[in-house]
Amino acid sequence: MSYGKIEYDSKGKPICEICGKSFKRVLSHARQKHDINERDYKVTYGLDLKKGICSEESSEKTRIKTLENFDKVIKDNLINKGSKSRFKNGDKGRTKDKVSEQTRIALVEHAKTNVSNEKRVELGRALGKSGLGNKAKWNKND
Repeated sequence: MSYGKIEYDSKGKPICEICGKSFKRVLSHARQKHDINERDYKVTYGLDLKKGICSEESSEKTRIKTLENFDKVIKDNLINKGSKSRFKNGDKGRTKDKVSEQTRIALVEHAKTNVSNEKRVELGRALGKSGLGNKAKWNKND
């Protein structure tokens, strides 16, 4: 397996870097069977610390459950409690020394892609339809 890349089996399930078996949710498996936490697993194998490692099927089930429980999951946890960690004018943000190796690699790769403004708008619309990036939907429940 290659460092920094998640590999999937023929059914779309991610493969555990430790034992080579595939699971719907690799990080749950790694924690339970290999006694390694999520952060250590991702750092050890060069994976993005902010991305989950699960099958498309599992991801879709989670998305549906999240939207079904919008008030608790999105409004309470993301919008209200998340306000404490949001960027505020005047904040320095993350400086180069505070960015993980995985984030640095992802940013370098992202900078290499030539994404047009139209594509960025299209991606933004897709996020809005998911319910997670849709501020108007958040505010209508106030």
